[in-house]
Amino acid sequence: MTRYGQTITVSCLGLFLVLVSGCQLWRQQSTKFADRVGLRMRPLGTPGDAMKLEFVFAERSLNDPLVGPSLWNRLDVIGRRSASVRTTLASHGLRVGQVGGAPPPVLEELLALTAPDVATGDPTGTVNREKLRGWRLYLRDGGETEVGLHDEPVERAVLTLPGTDDGPREFSGARFVLRIKARRLADGWAQLECLPEVHHGPRRMRYTATESGWGFRTSQEILPLYALKFTVDLTVGEMAVMTASPDADKKSIGRTFFSGDATRPGLQRVLVVRLANMRLNQDPYTRVADGATEAFGQSP
Repeated sequence: MTRYGQTITVSCLGLFLVLVSGCQLWRQQSTKFADRVGLRMRPLGTPGDAMKLEFVFAERSLNDPLVGPSLWNRLDVIGRRSASVRTTLASHGLRVGQVGGAPPPVLEELLALTAPDVATGDPTGTVNREKLRGWRLYLRDGGETEVGLHDEPVERAVLTLPGTDDGPREFSGARFVLRIKARRLADGWAQLECLPEVHHGPRRMRYTATESGWGFRTSQEILPLYALKFTVDLTVGEMAVMTASPDADKKSIGRTFFSGDATRPGLQRVLVVRLANMRLNQDPYTRVADGATEAFGQSP
């Protein structure tokens, strides 16, 4: 090979190495740029299919108009629940509704978003949040959480269970729980599957199903009320409202689950669940503007 040919070969090899290293450098630089301008979906410590849920408990007196027709006339009480499910829930004193991202004024007042502090008579409209309790969490698709409806176990409770003709049943040391499982329906849509449960009896080691199989776990006996299972479909920003019917019997499921504690028997609890956010099910780079997609997502 002549010196001229060797020069051309060395030049081509050098150009190839520059192009390869240039591609790697461009990918690194583009990734850093995408990170800086917020075009990549960062995990933020949560899985990509996580759904952010916010829970708020409000306590009101049984005859408070904020939990009466003025509220429920402004909520969607049908949703995608069948007529039979709605009838079963109503017959056991349970009431479920949902509302969009812009709640009606009566719900805002119930959640102390706009209510004045009536207890102190403050004319400036200071918000009273003494009877509110809230928290937020992330659930993956198919993940579930337990919402305890009472702060302390009920020493003795008598319930008329659905689907049985045995009459009222007595429970000791009862905890009333709403088990909520979140399922992803589509981008921006999730379904909450809600199952009322009665946890009762002494806590002891029990053979229980876990995520990794069967094992021993300290727990009470759990009685799921499958006849009262219901679902709520929400889009991001929407809220579900759950409480007892105003005309529910004292021994009904609804009144027992959502009543105040023994020290506050004249109160009714209202649970509000909001789908605050969920990640989009798409490749991070497809969120970049069309003109920049090739630069960020493909090799030169």
